[in-house]
Amino acid sequence: MSLLVELPVSQNTSLGIGTAGPGVDIFANGKQVHPEGPHGDVPQHYQQISRLYDINLAPSETSLTLVARAPYIPFGFGSYTGFFANRKLILGNRDDLEQSLKLWSDGNIFERLPRLVDSVLLLVLAVFLLALYFAQKGHVEYLWLALHELLQAPIAFFELAGSSARLDSLWYAAVVLQLLLISAYLYFEFLIAFVALRPKKRYVRWSMNLLRYTAPILATVGPTLLLVGHSRAIGVALAIILLCSVLWVICWFVFTVATLTTAALRRNYEAGLLLIPLLLSGVGAIEPVFAAGMSDWSGRAYSSPLTFQAGPMPIHFAAIADFVGILVIVVIIFGRFLRIQREQQRATNELAAARSVQELMIPQEKPATPGFEVDSIYSPATEVGGDFFHIQPTGDGGLLVVIGDVAGKGMKAAMNASMLIGAIRRTPERSPAKILESMNRVLAGSDSCATCQAAWFGANGELILANAGHLPPYLNSQEIAIPGALPLGILAEARYEEVHLYLHPGDRILLLSDGVVEARRPSGEIFGFDRMHNLSNQSAFYVAEAAKDFGQEDDITVLTVRRLADAMAA
Repeated sequence: MSLLVELPVSQNTSLGIGTAGPGVDIFANGKQVHPEGPHGDVPQHYQQISRLYDINLAPSETSLTLVARAPYIPFGFGSYTGFFANRKLILGNRDDLEQSLKLWSDGNIFERLPRLVDSVLLLVLAVFLLALYFAQKGHVEYLWLALHELLQAPIAFFELAGSSARLDSLWYAAVVLQLLLISAYLYFEFLIAFVALRPKKRYVRWSMNLLRYTAPILATVGPTLLLVGHSRAIGVALAIILLCSVLWVICWFVFTVATLTTAALRRNYEAGLLLIPLLLSGVGAIEPVFAAGMSDWSGRAYSSPLTFQAGPMPIHFAAIADFVGILVIVVIIFGRFLRIQREQQRATNELAAARSVQELMIPQEKPATPGFEVDSIYSPATEVGGDFFHIQPTGDGGLLVVIGDVAGKGMKAAMNASMLIGAIRRTPERSPAKILESMNRVLAGSDSCATCQAAWFGANGELILANAGHLPPYLNSQEIAIPGALPLGILAEARYEEVHLYLHPGDRILLLSDGVVEARRPSGEIFGFDRMHNLSNQSAFYVAEAAKDFGQEDDITVLTVRRLADAMAA
């Protein structure tokens, strides 16, 4: 013969006054009978569940007196007056009672099945978000949200373990509270990254910093709760920590709602979508607390009107909020994916167009340069760079060379460079200073600028240089001193000085862009002017490869012009 003391399944859906602590003691003919099931030897340390008591009467005993002793609680669900109203005491055959207990256990699992399914979905979503973060490392919001979901995922399993008396009530409360509080902080960091919050108003910045720098106190809730009972000081510390944590959560909720609402009003529709599960989760978090409070106050199991029944499975409002939250995140990620795809397609089309423009800027074939040996190397850091150069033989047997670097990258830099190349081709000037002035007028008034250098090589060995903020060239491994000047596009009335030199047969001029000297190793060491000076007698290809191997970060252009021996005869 056995006795089954059965609780309502809905009674242990959340921790309340009557769900943990001392339950009921059963005596049979004056002898205490210990319950079976998980931790039946110390049931007071675990959440109350339906339990089976084996009466085990001796064959000689012909009568049975059962006594149920409950703790004195004057009111509420666990009160001594409501004990029999909220529990079924069934005396009968052990096999029959075990079947009843199994049905109760199954009902307990069905009670939590939506939350368990939600936890699995959260875990899958967290893995997907981590994959997105590593694929798109510029989006740190994916990392914060993934960590948030990872901490939210196991909560339902801890709830199941706690409600089945397999996890100590104190540990249950400490772990669940700790996970909830840390996940709230992770959501706070996700929110800041998600809306790219850069507050200009002082009170918003103070609120954000206050929440961020006081968050470490949240990590002390669980450990302190586990130390309760060791000393009075621990109890006082726990009260202070819980009070601070409650205030933090209130401020967090207000800050989160205000931030998302402000972003939604600024037509950030993704933020507006996130408001929906946040508000639903707030209602879902209050519902079980309210239901537990109503049960404790009324002394009987309270069924929330926000709970829906789907066959044997109740759907609580909190579970609905969780599913809506997952759905919203999936919708946002899908929307971002489509937007990124469109942006990438637009960028691809823009780069293709820029590449077409760039082909007009960079000579694809080496032009005939009688009397001069010209060697050039161009290596863009990206698909479309900002460097350009122009080589043009002149009718008097001379050679015009222009090298430059437009600020920026992509289509805009390519278009600006094409305008400068067009200006070179249109101008009848052969004076390097006049050519720079013509190019400067084209770029003046725009929001761009460019460094540039123009050189005219005469058939008789004369060399005229003009510079607009570009790196100085090298003559036979020696840097040429040239006067400083503003880059193109800075000042419309800018004037440029000319430097006159003479080249003997065999002399070589080396021109380069700043991508060579600004090459950088992962350690931060730059290529620098000293290395460039040591390599200035090498070929254009060698110099460019040395800078690329060192660590290319910008476009690299190297151009050399050597006067040949037969130039004088020409």
